[in-house]
Amino acid sequence: MSWSWWDRCLPICDPRPIFCRPVICRPCRPWASWRYPTWVSLPIVVSGTWVDVPRVASKDRDLQLLAVRFVDAGHPEQKTGPRYRVWFRNNDDKKLRKDFNIMLLASNDRDPSSDVPQAGVEIDNIDAGAIRTVDIRLPFEASTLARDAKDRAVPFRFLHVLVDSHQDVDESFEENNGVVLARGDVLPVDPSSFSTDVTSGSPGSMINVAGEGFGPEPGEVIVHVNDLELQAEIYGWYDLGVHFKLPPLPVAVETQAEIVVVRGDGAVSNPVQVLIVPAKTPVTPPPVPGK
Repeated sequence: MSWSWWDRCLPICDPRPIFCRPVICRPCRPWASWRYPTWVSLPIVVSGTWVDVPRVASKDRDLQLLAVRFVDAGHPEQKTGPRYRVWFRNNDDKKLRKDFNIMLLASNDRDPSSDVPQAGVEIDNIDAGAIRTVDIRLPFEASTLARDAKDRAVPFRFLHVLVDSHQDVDESFEENNGVVLARGDVLPVDPSSFSTDVTSGSPGSMINVAGEGFGPEPGEVIVHVNDLELQAEIYGWYDLGVHFKLPPLPVAVETQAEIVVVRGDGAVSNPVQVLIVPAKTPVTPPPVPGK
């Protein structure tokens, strides 16, 4: 990390491709509670989709929430809460230049309340018909908001997602601006591998793959080399990365291989390439001279 006098530091090396790196938005002001309308259902599935959703062209201002996905659970030692990704669209045929906010609220019930863990970002504009995406991380308190049958702290029960959360935009139709979902109904993002921490490795070496959407439970890591599919031994698994050992590989020369992460539910990530180099032949020590 680089040193900064401000409230954030920029990483020296971000493993994500440029098109996957987020645009940093300003945090929005705290939410003041208001009564929800009856929200319309999100398209296709319970937590929505942004793929091939027909746009109802509007001559008036109309923002629409399209989907929400779970990205990662945060980290208790770092006191960070869960992160979610939100897709929304401007159905207007004109660019919206007025500031508005996207907010997440973590709650144990479906009723609106401002006295709950919350986080949001401010959007300064959105083009006509454009779909935008933001990542929002809830505070750590959301991870311990509820209690289970044994009185242990567990995460919140319901996720409230609000587009134009502070009602800054005068819209013709506000029923498509939000949703309240049971936490377990929010689908995860698709698994995506960004890069490995090394560009080459020999059979038996340890490698880290950075990505997202790998899920909390271990799946599989498959190494494709020389028309073979070999399963790697997993040593660590997290939503955002996997630590594994390269399997014994029959290579005599440097060979390009592809690494694929398979999530526990069977969803498959994109492949990332790594160069497999032959293992060095151990040097046999000379015999001990006889007396």
